[in-house]
Amino acid sequence: MTRHSITLGSVVLALTLGGACGANRNATAHTVKVADAAPPTGRLLLAEFTHGIGAVSAGTPTPVWLDANAVAAADGSSVFSIHLDGAGGNDSLVRLDPATGAVRSSWPLADRGLSVSAVAPNGQWIAMTNRRTGYGDQHRSTTTLVVFDTQLGKDTRRLELKGDVQPEAFSTDGAQVFALDYRGDHYRVQTIALDTQQRYDTSDRDKRLPPEDMHGQPVHGVMGADRTLLATLYRNPGNAKEPAFVHVLDLVHAYSYCADLPAPFGTGAPGTDAIELTSADTVVVAATEAARLAEIRIEDVHQLPDKPVRVSFRSGTISLPDAAFRSMAGFEFVIAPVAAAAP
Repeated sequence: MTRHSITLGSVVLALTLGGACGANRNATAHTVKVADAAPPTGRLLLAEFTHGIGAVSAGTPTPVWLDANAVAAADGSSVFSIHLDGAGGNDSLVRLDPATGAVRSSWPLADRGLSVSAVAPNGQWIAMTNRRTGYGDQHRSTTTLVVFDTQLGKDTRRLELKGDVQPEAFSTDGAQVFALDYRGDHYRVQTIALDTQQRYDTSDRDKRLPPEDMHGQPVHGVMGADRTLLATLYRNPGNAKEPAFVHVLDLVHAYSYCADLPAPFGTGAPGTDAIELTSADTVVVAATEAARLAEIRIEDVHQLPDKPVRVSFRSGTISLPDAAFRSMAGFEFVIAPVAAAAP
C-alpha cells in the first residue's frame, strides 16, 4: 500500500459460550442475563465480544448482559440481533436496549438462517446475510444480502451476490453498502448500489489509482463524530514494510483511503494494537508494547486527493481496557459508553 501519500510529523468472564471466533451466532440463544453478575459500579459501556455484544461496567468481573447474535453500529448508537422463536420457528430481527439487553422492537423475517452483518448509525438500515457472523473468508460461492429498513418495518432489498461477501457499512443516505469481497488470501473493498444492484470495487480517494488487493486482519473500527467516515485498524504482520494500516471509508462520497503504518505498529502480540477516536475527531493508533502513537487526521479524506492525509507519529500510548474486562471470556474491545436513558 505504498502508493498512498502521507505527511509525517515527528511529534505532533465467568461466562462461557461455545464456538469459535466467527462462529454462527444465529442460534436459539437469546440475550443472556448473567445470573451472578455484580451490580454495575460505574458507567455502562457497550463492548464487542468474540460471540456478540454486551454491556460491561468498570470493576465488574462479568457482563451485565450478553447476546451472542448481536451486532452494534460502529458508533454504539444501536444494537440488533437475530432471535429464533422456539414455538413458531420463525426468526425475528430485534433491537436491543444497550443498557439492559432487553428487546425494544421486533420484526419477523421472511428468510431463515440470516445473521446481522452491518448496522447503520441509529439503526435505520440493517444488512443481513446468510454468512456466519464475523470477519474472514468462509469460502462461499454465493451470499444472500437482505437490507431491512426499521422505519418502514420491512425488507427493502434482497440480492444474491456471487462470492463470499461481508457487508461492513452503509453510505450516509442508505443507497449503498460497502462490503469485503473475500478472494482466498486477500479481499477487495466493494460498493453495492442497492437501487441498481450494481457491484464494483470501491475507488481510491485518488480515482486515477487502480483497485488494490487487501491483506490483513481487522482489529477495531471507529466512526467519526459526524458519522461520515469509518476508520478500521488492520494488522498484517507478514508485511515487514507495512505491518499495519488504517482503512478509511468515506461514507458520503463512496471512496476509501489507506494510511499505512510502519513497525512497531502491527508487530506486537495480538491485542497490543489499539485505535481510538479523539475529542478532536482524529484517530489515534497505539502500538502499546512499544509505546508508540500514530495520529491520523481522517477529516482530510474528504479533501481533494492532491491534499495529503496528515499522519503524525510520537511516543506515547493509550489506556487499555479495565483489567476486569480483559479477564472476561471473549472480551475484545469497548465500543462506546451506553447513552443515558431519556428522562
